[in-house]
Amino acid sequence: MQGMKTRSHLPRLSAHELFKGKLSPDDPRSGRYFSMYSSVLGGIVTDARLMTIPLEDHMVHRGDGVFETMEIHRGKVYQMAAHMDRLGRSAEIAAIEFPMPENEIRDILLETAAAGEAREAICRIFISRGTGGFSVDPRECDQSHLYVMITAPEGPTPSHQLRGMRVITTEIPARAEGMAQLKCCNYMPNALMEREAHLAGVDSAIALDANRFLAEGSNKNVAIVTPTGELKTPTFRHALQGTTLRRVMGLAEGLVEEGLLSGLNQADISRAEAYGASEIMFVATTLKALPIIEFDGHPIGGGEPGPVVRRLREALEQDMRENESLLTPIPYQD
Repeated sequence: MQGMKTRSHLPRLSAHELFKGKLSPDDPRSGRYFSMYSSVLGGIVTDARLMTIPLEDHMVHRGDGVFETMEIHRGKVYQMAAHMDRLGRSAEIAAIEFPMPENEIRDILLETAAAGEAREAICRIFISRGTGGFSVDPRECDQSHLYVMITAPEGPTPSHQLRGMRVITTEIPARAEGMAQLKCCNYMPNALMEREAHLAGVDSAIALDANRFLAEGSNKNVAIVTPTGELKTPTFRHALQGTTLRRVMGLAEGLVEEGLLSGLNQADISRAEAYGASEIMFVATTLKALPIIEFDGHPIGGGEPGPVVRRLREALEQDMRENESLLTPIPYQD
C-alpha cells in the first residue's frame, strides 16, 4: 500500500454552509433545546446549532467544571436560591471563581429562561475552568466561563412512576469523603453505574461507600422507610447533599405529625437493612420521589410502591405549585 494516494470524501464546510436553513422537524434537537447563554459568545442563542462549547474548554476535555440542575414549573424556577448556594460551594471546593457576581448569574439565568419561552423546562447552569488549551493544568485558563442551558422537561417514565424501579448495588465506588459535596462535570463513574445497571437488566444502581453502606444513586439520593416507619437517609460523607432531598426531609415532618412516619433520621444504612425496608426511594430534581420496588433481587414492600413515597411526591408537586418563597418568576416578554 506504500505510495498509494488517498482521497478524502469529507466535505469542507464554510460557516454559511454549516448554518444555512433551519432545523428540520425530525432533527433530534428540534423542540428539545430552547435557549442557551454562553459567556464565550457573550449572549443568548435560541438556534440549537449555535449551542456549543469550545472543545478546548477544560470542562469538556477534563470535566473541570461545576454545575447545577433546576426545574422550571409554570414559568417559575423552583429552589433557585438553594441550587445557587450549592453551585457556590462546589465552585469553592474546585477553586473555580465565578466569571461574574452571583446576582448577575441569577439575572442571566432568568433572562435565558425567558428567551426560551417554555413554562415547563429544565435549567442547567455550568461554571467551567475556562478555555486555554488541552493540558490538565488549570493555569492554562485565564477566565472561567458561564453556560446556561434551557431544555425540555425530564422525568421518570409513567411506568417507573406507577410501578417503581428495579435497582442493584454497583461495584463503582462512591464519592470519596471530602469530595462528596463537589458537584463537578466529571460523571464517568456515574455513567458506568448506569451502564452496569442496564447490562444487568435493571433500571438503575446504588453505590456503596468504603464500609459497604449505601451512598447514592448515579445522579440521585436514596432513602428508605424502616419497618418501624422511620424515614432514613445515608449520611453525606459519601453522597451529595441533594437540594430535593433536603426539601423532602422538611416536607416529611408533616407525615410524622400525621403518624404516617414515626421519625426522620440520617445514618449509615447497610444493604441488609435496605433489603428489609418497607419502602426505598430515589430523590432528585427531575425524578422528585420515585419508588424502588426491587433491590439486588429482593422485593421491597411486597414489590409495590408504598404510601410514603407517593405522599412525598404529591407534597413536592404541591410545593412547586404553591410555595412562593421557593419560586422565582421568569420575566417572559408576553
